[in-house]
Amino acid sequence: MSEVTIQGLDRSDLNEVENHALDILLNLPLANFNQIKQRLELDVPGVVGRTTLDKFIAFCQQKGLDLSEAGVNAFKAANGLGNTGLLRGVIGPQTAGVYFDVLMSVAPPPSGGRRINDAGLELVKEFEGLHSRTFRSGPRRGQLVPNGGVTAYFDPVRVPTIGWGNIDSVTARDVDVKVITLLEAENLLRSDLASAEDAVSDLITVPLNDNEFSALVSFTFNLGAGALQDSTLRKRLNRGDNRVSIANDEFRKWVLAGGRELPGLVRRRKAERDLFLS
Repeated sequence: MSEVTIQGLDRSDLNEVENHALDILLNLPLANFNQIKQRLELDVPGVVGRTTLDKFIAFCQQKGLDLSEAGVNAFKAANGLGNTGLLRGVIGPQTAGVYFDVLMSVAPPPSGGRRINDAGLELVKEFEGLHSRTFRSGPRRGQLVPNGGVTAYFDPVRVPTIGWGNIDSVTARDVDVKVITLLEAENLLRSDLASAEDAVSDLITVPLNDNEFSALVSFTFNLGAGALQDSTLRKRLNRGDNRVSIANDEFRKWVLAGGRELPGLVRRRKAERDLFLS
């Protein structure tokens, strides 16, 4: 149990979500509690009051964590935490520690050092798509995945997949069994993007601003490093041609699959061009 001081809060006045949030904070080691406060940009260590509680709840919601009774029970079940009998719905030090790990986890930076920005990441998310918020088979078929997470699924060509298109962390046995949070799905996506980030850093020899870099990362993630390497887009950029002309001419060339123009690729190339020029 931490040595956190409660200030200006009465348990009897708190709702279900607020009580669960307070349980998490009070069951963290003091050092971890203070890390949370630093993340929330709050100055007074070791103290939880109304401002800390409200900001912490908003932080949990931002990370896709449901602190209702049903959400806590689902979180405990998904993470293999004891949740039967007297332990049902109880947030003790072990459960609080898992919440802390989920909230504070950060994907490791790619070896090249430079990462896609938020606008680029949202673009990739939009076009890759997040699937399987509902179980499609097994005893939970038709039920929503607990805690706002996602489960593994088979893509259209029967490749086991989870989150935003990750295939490295799942097998066929995980389909409709393995559950991850949205934060974990995002971290998998960031890890998957590392090779595209490195490719852009290696293949483009002129300075790029963050939006230009991120648009090219999305392009490369979708088409492969070989496409970027062989493209006139890369050659013209490295030669120093006018970037507005490059963006308008080059992105739209990459909209074919099997010799046919695909509407989804047309939309993605336009979004990448717009980001590149913004």
